[in-house]
Amino acid sequence: MSANQETLALEGAHTADQIRSYVLRSDAIVACCVLDVHVIQQALKDIEAYWLGNVPCRNVRLVGILISVAEYESRSIYSIDDGTASINCIHKRSVRLSSEHVVGESSFHHSRGYNPGDTVSVVGKIETYKGSVHQASAESCSSPDAESRHLLNVLEQHRTVYSQPFVIPPLPAPATPRKHGRPNSQLDCPSMASTPTTASHSSPISSPQKKDSTRLRHPSRLRSKDLNENVFRMYLSYVAISTLSVPEPAPKDIPPDSVSDSVENSTPKISRTLISANVSDKTPRRPSRPLADPFGSPTPRKSVAQPLVIADASSTPTLGVTLSYLRRVRVLAELAMRVVDQAAHERDKVLRHAERNARSKYEALQSLSSEHQPPRSTGTRSISPGLASSSHHHHKSSRPSQVITSSKRSEGGPDTGVKSSHPRHSMTTDKHNTSRSSRVSSASHKSSSRAKSQPAFPPEETTRRAAYHAMQSKLHAEDKQKRATRTKRLFESALRTLVKEGELIVYDGPRRQIPASDKTAGRSMFTLSGIWPDVTNTTTSSGVSYSVVSSISSGPSCFDLGISEDNDEALSDPSDSEDAYIPVTPQTLRPVMLSALRRTLMRHRGGVDLDTWMRTLRGDGQWAQVSDLVVKETLEVLRQEEWVAKVGGGRWDFTRGSWARSLKFN
Repeated sequence: MSANQETLALEGAHTADQIRSYVLRSDAIVACCVLDVHVIQQALKDIEAYWLGNVPCRNVRLVGILISVAEYESRSIYSIDDGTASINCIHKRSVRLSSEHVVGESSFHHSRGYNPGDTVSVVGKIETYKGSVHQASAESCSSPDAESRHLLNVLEQHRTVYSQPFVIPPLPAPATPRKHGRPNSQLDCPSMASTPTTASHSSPISSPQKKDSTRLRHPSRLRSKDLNENVFRMYLSYVAISTLSVPEPAPKDIPPDSVSDSVENSTPKISRTLISANVSDKTPRRPSRPLADPFGSPTPRKSVAQPLVIADASSTPTLGVTLSYLRRVRVLAELAMRVVDQAAHERDKVLRHAERNARSKYEALQSLSSEHQPPRSTGTRSISPGLASSSHHHHKSSRPSQVITSSKRSEGGPDTGVKSSHPRHSMTTDKHNTSRSSRVSSASHKSSSRAKSQPAFPPEETTRRAAYHAMQSKLHAEDKQKRATRTKRLFESALRTLVKEGELIVYDGPRRQIPASDKTAGRSMFTLSGIWPDVTNTTTSSGVSYSVVSSISSGPSCFDLGISEDNDEALSDPSDSEDAYIPVTPQTLRPVMLSALRRTLMRHRGGVDLDTWMRTLRGDGQWAQVSDLVVKETLEVLRQEEWVAKVGGGRWDFTRGSWARSLKFN
């Protein structure tokens, strides 16, 4: 940098480093005209910074008319004129094009979006090489007065900004895109813990949950192309996770009057009888531990509001779901049937395509063979000489008889007056007979032509087409007969895959009971109305207190029992020996990881690293397929709830007093 340029760089009390850091920013783009680029002065030579008045710049914005375009294999050169001067804008391509793409009217020319004569806006870096601009982006301007408005803006900038002392603007604040909050009626996908009924009171320190997690659309709104085994497996896992927070039906000794009283009011509130049951001891005592955390956080925290909700939410045990239970969830049952029907539809589509190809091939062969045959005469049909002579002789012999008959009729005889008395009647009868015979002959001609238009297939083609239709009928009959079996097989395959991938585990603990209906015991269907919002339910967003009261009073608040009479025979009776499954979430993995940490610390004092801890966890075959993502989420939950902490060197250990409290998970 020369002394002159250093003086220019420092006359605004800015150092060369400050100017360099500013012009390299992505927002340092100045609007100017083409003439400004030609007369601009250089400020910093090493990074090609320039002075536009008192403002340092490197990237400029130009608006002008595209007057010419030159396309090459590795670059494009656009000439722009804005009325003050013209300049070349060089755009270098990252991928070298072939010569046929850049010559002539190829598809590349049409994909640019602008042609000579259009008004374009170009953003690029000023190059000292022949006073050009290294183009970074270019777009066509839809407004016809874009060029004039840009020039007016440049003149205003010269008067108010470029001629004034330069002040480095602050960096733009990073704008993190955020999604709008959802109402309470629309529940998030419970990918880690449970539904919002227990999420806000699960622990004194709330577990890290994704507030804007991806939600699944309702299964009834899935498109046909999305009906496959992978999507069904995803929905089955989603339903299994959602059932963790759904309590079992309450005992039958709860009076139904309290249920009607709590639900009758439009604004649901907690009944006083239930509140008084928890505040019967009026002696104020210090709470030993808040009841919100079902696992009991080791560090005492302030008790949150609504102790009734906390007590009820903490009493929800972990219950496994069986195959019979999942098959009776209405949304899963209907989705499984749609997946099975879609598989049959795809199979029929493949068969129809193969049959269409076979028929096209047959028709092509038929047309090819007809071309090699000699052409027939287009006149009247050929007649054999014998038939021609006989017909000619018959025609000649018939004419004298007609002449004799007419001569007899012309002679005066005894019957002449009688026969000639009704000549009009005989002529009318002849006309009717002639028209009738013509109609019969035309109908027979049409039927014969219709029969000729339908070509007779050879035996091989007829046999093949008959076999195709017979196979279609047989497959459709099997689809109706084996629909229930294939649906059950789909559930079994999905459960096996989820267990293999570590999303579900076989659970030996208590399982959910299948509610029995009055008609067919063990064959009732129920829906999970709490997973997806029900637009017909006006009390969905009433709050946590109402959901707890309803779960206490009327059993499972997220279940609407409804008997399905169509699938009574398809559902088998539940068995006590079938396996139960629970999803692998931080809620279910937390006690297992604490138990594994205890066993590991018995062999390694002073803390253990994460790899040793995970080897102990996966040493149990039940938890061998647990994914690393769920392990990291659970570890973060344990750290935030102060169960474990790092003691140095990447080693983990229990916090003070948490070892003894973790013993209750055995």
